[in-house]
Amino acid sequence: MKKSKIYSLLACVCLLMQSCLFSEEDVFDQSSAQRAMESVEECNNLLQSSSNGWLMEYYPGYSLEDFGGFNLLAKFDGGNVVLASEIATANYAVGETCTSLYKVSSFQGTQLSFDGYNELIHSFCEPEGYNAPGFAGDYEFIFRTISEDKLVLTGKKNGNMLVMTRLSEDADWSVMLSNINDIQTNAPYATYTLKIDGTEVTKFIRSNHTLTVTTKDEQGQPHTVSYPYIYTSEGIRMAEPMEFNNVSMTEFSWDNEKRSFICTDEGVNAEVEFYCPENYPKYLGRYRIKYGSTQRTVTLSQKIEGLTYTLSGMPNYNWEVQYNLNTECLEIQYQYLGTYGLYKVYLCPWDSQAGYLTWAEGTGLSGIITSESPMRIAFKDNGVYETADSFLYYAFNGSPSGTTAAGSVLQIPTPTLEKID
Repeated sequence: MKKSKIYSLLACVCLLMQSCLFSEEDVFDQSSAQRAMESVEECNNLLQSSSNGWLMEYYPGYSLEDFGGFNLLAKFDGGNVVLASEIATANYAVGETCTSLYKVSSFQGTQLSFDGYNELIHSFCEPEGYNAPGFAGDYEFIFRTISEDKLVLTGKKNGNMLVMTRLSEDADWSVMLSNINDIQTNAPYATYTLKIDGTEVTKFIRSNHTLTVTTKDEQGQPHTVSYPYIYTSEGIRMAEPMEFNNVSMTEFSWDNEKRSFICTDEGVNAEVEFYCPENYPKYLGRYRIKYGSTQRTVTLSQKIEGLTYTLSGMPNYNWEVQYNLNTECLEIQYQYLGTYGLYKVYLCPWDSQAGYLTWAEGTGLSGIITSESPMRIAFKDNGVYETADSFLYYAFNGSPSGTTAAGSVLQIPTPTLEKID
């Protein structure tokens, strides 16, 4: 009897389950494959629907704070995309266009792929060397939100953010990128102070397209916060609102006379104003440079106030010298010097003991003050190449590489500077 009751109960449960199964209805009218195909078609049609293209605000790196944002312009037509960029690459000037293939497809979501090589966007994806990812950029992006005039995408590999805004019919690509380039040219400084209602609030260091504040905690440990931005035709726009003293700031317009970014947000009285580091001027003047058995008289003059100098008096070429904000001393990095016949000459850091040289960006020698009166400056590797102690004038028959290297033009072993006046 008990067994019969149990069997009956099980039978009822099965019937109920079956009933539930038969009562379910499809949530979607179409299969997932059909929906994916329609999404691809919708996004591709939307891309091509803007006859004057799109403004692409591209934030490479693993986070917004890594490099800030860069402007590219894009026009999609059939399977081709025409790109222009605010920055120059090895083969393209600012605003010069490059055409390549693109594709909208469905894979882990609807994605936009710049699958034909295009230097203007793929340069963000190329590593600078071993264990040096460069900008850590993406060239494949997943559509996240779409509307008629705005698309938001994220990078498939590194999570880069890409925001696309429809351009108006009368938007002039050349004028847009020229204006952006003018802002960057007129505001090249590395040091700024934030003022709210006329009162200084903090100091910024500009690096790439970010404004960085470094403070120390109670234990004396440095704490750094970066505020990424992107250049506009008028100034800069923060990637996310920047807040100090309960004041939120997003849009800034560059004032060339004041050398300041003026906040244009309604009801906000704030500006980001250039200031010259206190020790920058003390390095201006004449020096005696010694290297090997050679000594010469050279002059350091202002190039970009608070940031760089021009070193004149060396054989054949002037050098650019940086003011290192961390060490508050001079730094000389790898750089292009000029031509030598049919060759291009670069100032390359050199390990004079081992005989190796490098032409990697950012490598160089940092100055160390060894005497104050007179001021004497010795140089050591800046920590990027790690073993350099000298420089070479080195000739290449093209862009620097192992295959274009032609040979040394001049050796500058273990240089030192002594200020004359």
